[in-house]
Amino acid sequence: MIYNLISDQWITVRDFNGRLNKIKPQQLADAQWETLDAPRADLKGALFQFMIGLLQTTFAPEDREEWEELWDTPPAEEELAEAFKRYHHAFFLNDKTKPAFMQDFDLPEGEQKPVSALLLEAPGEKTLKDNQDHFIKRGMVKRMSPYWAALSLFTLQINAPSGGAGHRVGIRGGGPMTTLLIPPLKSDTRTLWHRLWLNILTKEELLLMSGNPDLPDDKAVFPWLAETRTSEKKGSELLPEHTHPLQMYWAMPRRIRLQWDEGQKGACDISGEELAQCSVTHFITKNYGANYGGYWIHPLSAYDVAPDKIPNSVKAQPGGLYYRHWMGLVMEDTKKYRQPALIVRSYKEWRAESIDSTDEAQLWVFGFDMDNMKARCWYESTMPVFSLSDEQISELGYQLPRLIDAATDSLKILKKHLKDAWFKRPKDIKGDISFIDHSFWEQTEIDFYQQLRQLIKSLDDDKAVKTILAQWRQMLQTKTTSLFDDYVLSTLNEDGDMKRIIKARKNLQKWLNTSKPMKELKAA
Repeated sequence: MIYNLISDQWITVRDFNGRLNKIKPQQLADAQWETLDAPRADLKGALFQFMIGLLQTTFAPEDREEWEELWDTPPAEEELAEAFKRYHHAFFLNDKTKPAFMQDFDLPEGEQKPVSALLLEAPGEKTLKDNQDHFIKRGMVKRMSPYWAALSLFTLQINAPSGGAGHRVGIRGGGPMTTLLIPPLKSDTRTLWHRLWLNILTKEELLLMSGNPDLPDDKAVFPWLAETRTSEKKGSELLPEHTHPLQMYWAMPRRIRLQWDEGQKGACDISGEELAQCSVTHFITKNYGANYGGYWIHPLSAYDVAPDKIPNSVKAQPGGLYYRHWMGLVMEDTKKYRQPALIVRSYKEWRAESIDSTDEAQLWVFGFDMDNMKARCWYESTMPVFSLSDEQISELGYQLPRLIDAATDSLKILKKHLKDAWFKRPKDIKGDISFIDHSFWEQTEIDFYQQLRQLIKSLDDDKAVKTILAQWRQMLQTKTTSLFDDYVLSTLNEDGDMKRIIKARKNLQKWLNTSKPMKELKAA
């Protein structure tokens, strides 16, 4: 059986009653579908990026007017089928006579690996050799269905971390954070179509992307249609001028060919679905694939764009995704030279007005926290997106860091004084107490967004702004002290010395009143 991601019925969707169904790509605009679904969080994120890339490549609107028309009146199934048909040849999985999706054009030999190695958190060879696969065990995934294998491969290619000599990273670097827009919560346009379409750029906006739009050949978009531009030698980087801008959705840094087992019976270890005729148990790989270099800026990721430096996509870091990241992912952070994704900037420029909703959209942020080849954690979060005027952005850019700096400082001194309360010699104590970070950010997040909404409404009223800053200061003092009290008598306390605890609490309260970030919040 020959598999094709354009014509096959393989995409898992969820309807508004929570039921799961399988559809063809051409059926995604049906109003009964609410969202895409997958058995793993990273595969769900990749599936959204796959569908966005497919629409962006095959069905991009000419301009704002056409974008708005398709937002108001989604296309018929026949219309999408006709658009996708033009690219049917680029999405075969296992036809030996044709190029294969996300797989090296001609890779006759290479190192064989189990299919589980497509998963970013899978233990590497050294981990297995040293028998250190304590948390992610070997042998958990031995076979995948063709479609989940293809999506796992796609996930690896778009997130590829450093993988040893010559194993290249993704076009956004290893483990990038992806930011996708979600329609307003109370909107009547919450279908799957609107979730996808809100992240589609017009052809006019495509000209703002990295790449050479004058390259007409499909090989400039889908790298697996052509011989691999290998990178054994210096100076072989794949630069934006060498490819079409749309290749950013389909970048392929790793040289991989899936190996197919015909007649394999049983279940897919990813989804639990029964295998029909074919499965994937292994793949072969070879290093020195495409080495993306130069000024790439992917439209679905935020970037650090410091002067005279190559843009660097924002990566996930230990500690999770919380409101401290809002500035830079939703609004430009001039201090860090951090710029929201092109799709976010486009939303604030005109899409918020086009969808005609008084409710705020959300930003879905997700990605792996990678330490070279090691996936330390998967993070995802949603954040509100506001449509602001230039004057509001300028004023908020001054006020917002004061709120976040005060919160960051409060967390820092909370951890310091907890260690002072717990231990006789706190400076000698090492260990991970990041659980305190998670508690602090989670317990103050609702308050932050409430204060932020009030701040945005009151930016032209100095008296109201001072009141809001003072309220934030008081909330931080209360929540920080409350967290101290909750944790101070935990099992980490080595001897229960109440005198030391009381002293640490007094010092914490003093700091919460006199620290520089807190003083800056105090109303005049």
